[in-house]
Amino acid sequence: MDGPGYRLPGLPNIRNIPAKMSSRLSTLEEYEKLLNDYDIWLFDCDGVLWRGDQVIDGVVQVLNILRKRGKKLVFVTNNATKSRKSYKKKFDQVGLDVHVAVFPCSITRIVPAMQDEIYGSAYAAAVYISSVIKLPKDKKVYVIGQAGLEEELQDEGIAFIGGTDPKDNTLAPFDLADFALDPSVAAVVCGLDTQVNYTKLSKAFQFLTRNPECLFIATNEDSTFPSAHGLLPGAGAISAPLRFALGRDPVCTGKPASTMLDCVKAKSISLFTPDGC
Repeated sequence: MDGPGYRLPGLPNIRNIPAKMSSRLSTLEEYEKLLNDYDIWLFDCDGVLWRGDQVIDGVVQVLNILRKRGKKLVFVTNNATKSRKSYKKKFDQVGLDVHVAVFPCSITRIVPAMQDEIYGSAYAAAVYISSVIKLPKDKKVYVIGQAGLEEELQDEGIAFIGGTDPKDNTLAPFDLADFALDPSVAAVVCGLDTQVNYTKLSKAFQFLTRNPECLFIATNEDSTFPSAHGLLPGAGAISAPLRFALGRDPVCTGKPASTMLDCVKAKSISLFTPDGC
């Protein structure tokens, strides 16, 4: 959300009006028209809803207004280190209401996501694999990433290797002679991994080069991410060595890629109507 919006008496500041609206809101009638025009509202989280552990002024009022008007809310984030369950704890911590329904894969296919309101890039990657490309059940995913990404894959019923496995979290030299290619690995998913190493990159490279059909997926392509003390390398910096070595770009499931919206739709079909968000 860029730039301050106009604040009417008694109505919180609403920023980041849809791109097709070139002017700021200046009257109550314009606010009403905006509210009436859109049924689904998507919000970023870090820096939009809160900064650190502090909710940004006006956020609670805005969300309450939208819920009272019967609007559907979707909270999107590129933080692939956290699952929806972890993000729910963050919402609870800062005092914001959010609906999260995490069920076994078999249930979510009957009742699509139960109107989940949190969509992180880790969840989007899992949904992309399970519900968009529909990876066969006998296939696996190789993970460069952390526990939040693994949790979302597990909730979608996706088998995976790598990730937090101690065998891959090593600084020992990678010996290609000792590497046995698992033929069931049909995709490599790369997210932010604060313990990325040469072994993980080498294994991912082998899966992607030895099997031309192996999918290359990135949770997001953010070059940096903000910490409490400044910027650090983001998930895009983790996948960059593979992109360079492969000469190939991954499918990105995070903002602002349209793939994330495809994943939201795949799990919340009933929410979406043409021009509804």
